[in-house]
Amino acid sequence: MTSEQPSEVTVSKPVRTGGQEQSVPAGARSGRWVTVAAPLALVALTAGWLFLGAGGVRTVAVWLAFGVLVLCLGAVGVSVLRAGAARDRTYARAVRAASSAPGGDRPAGLPARLHGTPWPSVRAVGLLVGLPTLVCLWAALAVAEPDAGGRAAALREAGAVTRQLRITAIEHEVTEGRGRQADATAWYTVLLPPANGQRGGRGVPASFTADTERRQEVGGELYVGYVPAHPELGAVGDDQQAEVERKLAGRTVEAATFWVVAGIWILVTLALCAGWWREGVTRRTACSTGEGWVALRVRVTGGGKHTDAPPVEGTDQAAARERRDNTRQLECLLLGVDGTDRTVPFHGELSSTVAGTVLAGASGLLVWHPQRRRSKDVLAELIGDDGWQLPGALPARVAEDMAAAAPGPDRGALPGAGRQVRLLDLGAGWSATVPKPLLAGLVCSLVSMGALLAVPDNGAWRLWAGAAGLLAPLAAPLVGATRAAPDGD
Repeated sequence: MTSEQPSEVTVSKPVRTGGQEQSVPAGARSGRWVTVAAPLALVALTAGWLFLGAGGVRTVAVWLAFGVLVLCLGAVGVSVLRAGAARDRTYARAVRAASSAPGGDRPAGLPARLHGTPWPSVRAVGLLVGLPTLVCLWAALAVAEPDAGGRAAALREAGAVTRQLRITAIEHEVTEGRGRQADATAWYTVLLPPANGQRGGRGVPASFTADTERRQEVGGELYVGYVPAHPELGAVGDDQQAEVERKLAGRTVEAATFWVVAGIWILVTLALCAGWWREGVTRRTACSTGEGWVALRVRVTGGGKHTDAPPVEGTDQAAARERRDNTRQLECLLLGVDGTDRTVPFHGELSSTVAGTVLAGASGLLVWHPQRRRSKDVLAELIGDDGWQLPGALPARVAEDMAAAAPGPDRGALPGAGRQVRLLDLGAGWSATVPKPLLAGLVCSLVSMGALLAVPDNGAWRLWAGAAGLLAPLAAPLVGATRAAPDGD
């Protein structure tokens, strides 16, 4: 940037890649399928595991969703093994696929119609939905009590009801803490009403283990689930009615934990999607160009960083703090404006370093409308002379400065007759760029998930399996990087 602009730009040296590139991005079709199917499968699996009780509906929903996840991982694995490539190669393939659009014989013309960003937006939403859902799913699987058989299942099938009954005996009590309010686990015995319902009849003793939120005493009352016509089937109980109903329904997560896990999952997912909807600089619909649009002839000089620091009057601590709080570091493409020595930072949801390497030397039009703003940015499009359109944004202050200084013929440029472009989706081949160590970690994670779904046994092993499944995708790349690192001198 010039001295007239209080922003700093650090340029990364562009390096061109060689070799012949395919015209279709590798893994684009499988990547699109996984982009849609994987988040939906995760949501269905998590919702089924949290909200549905035991039965055929939950079994079908859970295992069908798990099967879709297996297919998604298989599709990514095939893409990696068949056409795996570094990100610079997939970016170059995407450029070739988007180049040579009809009407490319008029590179100086402004396209009459600009594309929206359907698949980049779907990928962003899928990622924002999938990540918190996956964390929530691991938490739910780890703390679950998926006892599909046993007494609760028999009571559920026989039509159990819930009543408050007195405790006649307490054995094997284990407390967590001291005092009456300490959590307790014990073997409780109650007397169930006789099957004939006659008053004065002899009650049927029933015993069960329960985790209560406070210590109980003989003579106190618990909520008990049992079948009035068949007291011989036994009972289940707890000091919370919701927990008894949860056991009878066969839901896998404790009532108190359910609200915490489900609430955090829903709130975090909605917050992430709302934040992206408000701030995402590549999200847009198709639009027409015309009067009021600004167009500059530019060339890509590489990738780098741009410090967007707003001008703040004064030199006191308050002014310094305001400047610091509103300063952003942006990874961006650096565009040189033809006929000047000025550089424009163009940023988007992409790897700007790799994009700068692949697009270095490309020329075209940088176009935007001053009223198409989002947060601190103005939405902009980089239109390559080869016929591609790359969505991104300019810092609002930079866009204002460049619009004011733009040469007369370029301001308010009119659409060129017949000028058409194709959307340049640099992330279309993402599935071919997944590192093999990460793929191995995902396989381990999926195996752990299958074990937690298939084995109804409760115990501490579930916590360990859940932790292993959550951390495996994170640990595998670290192991790969450690092995690939050169030995020190």
